[in-house]
Amino acid sequence: MTADGLATGLMVMGEERGMAVAEANQIPVLMIVKTDDGFKEYASSSFKPFLSK
Repeated sequence: MTADGLATGLMVMGEERGMAVAEANQIPVLMIVKTDDGFKEYASSSFKPFLSK
């Protein structure tokens, strides 16, 4: 339930504020945001080690 609440809260904040909160609290986060040109990915520094596995 904690992860669901965090995911909802961070997405509601938007990618800039949500990622800032994730970075400040060392929360591993990957956001995929729909844009006019397709999709954009945002990964927190705590999440990036998971991408190389």
